Amino acid sequence: MKEGGVQEGKIPWKLFIGIILSVWLLRTFCAESFRIPANQMENTLLEGDHLWVWKSSYGVRVPQTPVSLPFCYDTISGTKIRSYISLGIPEMYFFRKFPNRNDIVVFNIPSLEKNIPVDRKKIAVARCIGFPGDTVSFQNGVLRINGNVVSQPSRAIAAYFCADSVKSVIDSLFLKLNITPVSTKIGEKSLYFLSRYDYFRVKNLLTSPDLLQEVNLDRNNFRVVLPLFGEATSVNAENASFIARLMSAYEGRDVEVRDGRIYDGETEIVSYRFAQPYYWVLADNREMGTDSRSFGALPHSHLVGKGSRVWLSFDSGKPFYKAFSTVFLKFFDYDFSLSFYSLFSSGFLL
Repeated sequence: MKEGGVQEGKIPWKLFIGIILSVWLLRTFCAESFRIPANQMENTLLEGDHLWVWKSSYGVRVPQTPVSLPFCYDTISGTKIRSYISLGIPEMYFFRKFPNRNDIVVFNIPSLEKNIPVDRKKIAVARCIGFPGDTVSFQNGVLRINGNVVSQPSRAIAAYFCADSVKSVIDSLFLKLNITPVSTKIGEKSLYFLSRYDYFRVKNLLTSPDLLQEVNLDRNNFRVVLPLFGEATSVNAENASFIARLMSAYEGRDVEVRDGRIYDGETEIVSYRFAQPYYWVLADNREMGTDSRSFGALPHSHLVGKGSRVWLSFDSGKPFYKAFSTVFLKFFDYDFSLSFYSLFSSGFLL
């Protein structure tokens, strides 16, 4: 036994508590690793990638559920028992900073479930493309921000189709170029999902570029003007419903829309100054992804952090990956619980 009563070979309990507290502080406020199980950011980020996320990039978010079981996100594995204790801490974000345009952001998916704290809602990843005051539109597959056309990243997934009569030719080219696209069949046509980069690789070998044609499956055309931050946003018939929804869902205001105007009781609201900025996020895989097209503008309070680097990537189809990720990596990563558009729920017809 050493002087001071500390036995050799034993870790002092104060040191142990200090280590646990340091790890908790680092994971809560600084950085954390997440695993991506879905394909909504392919091929920029692949299914199964382990993404390092800097939580301090956009400010410091105070956790609403600081007391929780380790290695659990929402519920205890295999049960419906919640893995955390909600202390009723309000949403707070200090030293708030705007993302940069086209940042890959990790966020809690906005939902109207009031009984689930924000930091325990399902998590997704997308690209931040719209900021306060921006006009964002998506018409017939063309994205515009403030009237300027924005092209998709070269590795982003798009949809292409070919006739059954040339399917064998297309498949042979995929095999030759070592491309494995997701595919399905609709009527007498085959539909492929692949990156624009891979599409141009195939296109260069085709006798006619018309054999493999791009098609826009997204029928969710929209035009939205994001509210200002730091000054009042005027309410008009065009934006009344959009503004009222943000006020009700995230600003704690009990308002309603009547005849294209917003009312708080019998008082008309002609302008409103928002307490936080709102963004528009889009998945790189525009045909299948959870983004602002499904839940609307993303409030700053739902930002988890900035996707920085993929520190580990495996082919999710290999048995080694499955065993390795199940036994080891899940002790360090939270899984993204992503929901994404079903191909057949889009209601498209070719």
